[in-house]
Amino acid sequence: MDIKRFVNKFSMRKQRNVFRAVVKCSECGEEVRVRIEFSSDFQAEYNQTNPEHCYTIKKEIIGKNCYNLMKLSLALTREAKLLFADKQGCEFITFERETG
Repeated sequence: MDIKRFVNKFSMRKQRNVFRAVVKCSECGEEVRVRIEFSSDFQAEYNQTNPEHCYTIKKEIIGKNCYNLMKLSLALTREAKLLFADKQGCEFITFERETG
């Protein structure tokens, strides 16, 4: 394996494990994009009543122009598909895998 393929293999793997969530402040309407990394933000979850629920993400968010605290909690499957979102002080817009 040449060095270029070796480096690309690991860089693509890193890209697949980065996600974005977008929320909108309930007070002022500012949209905030939040970077979520698999290695540091995903919490493994064992839920006997809902075996699909494998990961939880909890974020506290403050916008650039608005200082209202927004809280977001996401429940995900093993494939990082969204099961449900719990929010406080904001409207949940989207959660998606980052591409390049």
